[in-house]
Amino acid sequence: EGGRRLRSDEAGRAEILMTLETVQKQVLLGHFGDILSYPDEGLWEHVRAAETAVLAPHPEAGVLLANFLLAIKNMTLERVEEVYTSIFDLNATHHPYIGYQIFGETYRRSVFLVELKEHYRNHSFTAPDNELADRLSLMLKFVSLCGDEELVADIVQFGFAPSLAKMTREKEPTVQEPEQKEYNAYSNVLRALQIVLDVELPPAKLFPVLNNAGGNVNVR
Repeated sequence: EGGRRLRSDEAGRAEILMTLETVQKQVLLGHFGDILSYPDEGLWEHVRAAETAVLAPHPEAGVLLANFLLAIKNMTLERVEEVYTSIFDLNATHHPYIGYQIFGETYRRSVFLVELKEHYRNHSFTAPDNELADRLSLMLKFVSLCGDEELVADIVQFGFAPSLAKMTREKEPTVQEPEQKEYNAYSNVLRALQIVLDVELPPAKLFPVLNNAGGNVNVR
């Protein structure tokens, strides 16, 4: 009986630690959501908070965030806004929309957006009226607050992982997309986020989002 109780106590402690780790990661993803939102006066504080949180579990990510902070620390807010817009709004490779990165401008993305909004409603998450539901920063904030671990895992594996892989991929310059001459400071944030998510890119045939969008099956 003592042995059974001991194993039960150990299982309980493991579950508590796992839950704590999940909560800590969700809080961290919330910081990334703030960092990847349109810049405001709180950006520097969010970067420092994320850097502090990742140093122990993910030192490589901490270095990347430190690099980002170094790149922007002497910039005015207006200059950071210009950098942000040039990287995310004027460069198709880095469009910060998960549905766009996975599906492009297709009907499947429309279905994906509808289903995301449904998940937001089901979990009492309020998204800004002037923002598309699949914006990376917005989805990160949703994931940071969502209590449905299965849904969060699906979004991370089948939404964030493939999208970030495309956004951080090294590409050969072309006539349409010449080599970017300006240093992309935000690439540090995207790569740090990949490290924190710590998820392998699944084979395309396993993507429920890709295989089912446009049909009658939920994103999950």
